[in-house]
Amino acid sequence: MHASTKQTAYSALLVLLVLGLSAAPAQAQLGVGGGLNFESAGDIETSTTDNATLDNSTGYHVGLVYELGLGPATIRPGFFYRRVGTFEFSRNALPQGETQFDVSAWQVPVDLRFTVLPTPLVSPYVLAGPMATFPRGEGDFGDATEDISYSLNVGVGANISLPAVSLKIQPELRYEFGASKFIKDDFEIGDTSFQPQDSPSFSAFGLRVNVIF
Repeated sequence: MHASTKQTAYSALLVLLVLGLSAAPAQAQLGVGGGLNFESAGDIETSTTDNATLDNSTGYHVGLVYELGLGPATIRPGFFYRRVGTFEFSRNALPQGETQFDVSAWQVPVDLRFTVLPTPLVSPYVLAGPMATFPRGEGDFGDATEDISYSLNVGVGANISLPAVSLKIQPELRYEFGASKFIKDDFEIGDTSFQPQDSPSFSAFGLRVNVIF
């Protein structure tokens, strides 16, 4: 994807987010969220020995959420920073003898959650929704990642109301299905070319806690 296309994708997502916030009903609320992600994205496998394994696959994510209440259903867009993990190459063929690279990402999920049992203090819910991810490889590995990747989130959680402090706590168990790859089919690092046969997509279990103000 060219730089202009990448900029267009960023702009489109920002416009959608701003329009959603400007159209928010009176019961819309801002919050923060964060937790751990347990990656199962897979490895980078090539036709040669230049393979890379997702070695350190436990990461974290932190960001903002915005709830737009629609009765039993709630739309919840968000903006998160995600630390994905570390890919370890199988041989020492990278610049300055490097053998690994870290992957992080900016993510824009749009969750639609449905209350299963509306009770005054604790309300269980299910959720599902799409997510756009902007992955980034650090240092010399910036050209190894796609500009944008897409996935689908599903999960369960509970809305815990704390009337005394006007807060809502939302512990969640989530799973992300990768719909498109985040490693390019062809990239170079130094003088070494890589052509992954099966580029990995984002797939992960996640534990998250949202705090809605």
